[in-house]
Amino acid sequence: MKKLELSLLDLGYRDNRDSLSTLSDIIAYGSTAEELNFKRIWLAEHHDGNSLHPYTNPEILMTLLAGSTSTIRVGSAGSLIGYYPPYLLASNYKLMNNIFDDRIDFGFSKGRPANSHQHDYFKLRNESHYELFCNNLNSICEIYQNEQANFEEKEIVIPPFSGAIPSLWYLSNSYKDMPLAIEKKLNYCRSLIHGLNTLGVNYEKEKVAEFKSSFFAANGYYPEVTIALAVSFTLTKEEIQKQESEAVNQQEAFTVIPVTIESLHELLHEFQDLYGVDEFVIYDTELNNETRINNLMSMQEKFQLATIEHGLPV
Repeated sequence: MKKLELSLLDLGYRDNRDSLSTLSDIIAYGSTAEELNFKRIWLAEHHDGNSLHPYTNPEILMTLLAGSTSTIRVGSAGSLIGYYPPYLLASNYKLMNNIFDDRIDFGFSKGRPANSHQHDYFKLRNESHYELFCNNLNSICEIYQNEQANFEEKEIVIPPFSGAIPSLWYLSNSYKDMPLAIEKKLNYCRSLIHGLNTLGVNYEKEKVAEFKSSFFAANGYYPEVTIALAVSFTLTKEEIQKQESEAVNQQEAFTVIPVTIESLHELLHEFQDLYGVDEFVIYDTELNNETRINNLMSMQEKFQLATIEHGLPV
């Protein structure tokens, strides 16, 4: 069995009294994660009605986080690609990736703003939400993967010309779109977070193996596949169940797993075998940043992640 790799997801929620303090917390959290040799940190895009939420689109914060680190991968999980011009997204993420040493992950999300008033301000075309997502996904991939032809035939340049494109990720709570990921050369992250009752069913280990094999046959290299899950080191199972029962929208509620460091270690090794993946993206629901960072240190020690000093393993 291969050694586990751990990555992080941050939704931007903290127990601060102002949003700017939370931005500083996220930078400190990501910088510590790099020192402890977590593989990547992803920032979610949210258009939240919470006055303390620190950002909407994560791109500017990603540049701050990538500029404050040197080895950890930094990404979006994900960008609401149906709500922005694909040319703008492709340009921004490619430039970021080349400024920051090919460390940028670009995750494609089918999410939408939290309410209709926010949706209205995007001034979208008269297409369905899913059509916007699919059309823009196709456009972004075409821009990236046909750079020379676009330059010669259309005089389109996405700077830097011939530069490395970001790592592209398809985000989903199922594997049904794996054929699309093969066609568009997308890595794959399956979420066990979104929705309730996502655990203990449909491991589909064989689909992961088939996806990797078919992807290699089509594209000449293997994709990355991860599992995302939300955990709490402080809440009990009963407290989490109470929160779930009070959720206004059950489909948009989160599955949160109550864990200790020891039980998380056991769970992820069990999941490694059941799901057939070696990397897990952890969303720690803890709101206090100091406690979150202490949780990182405990995970680093338990999972025996190498530590980083001045960008080099020690």
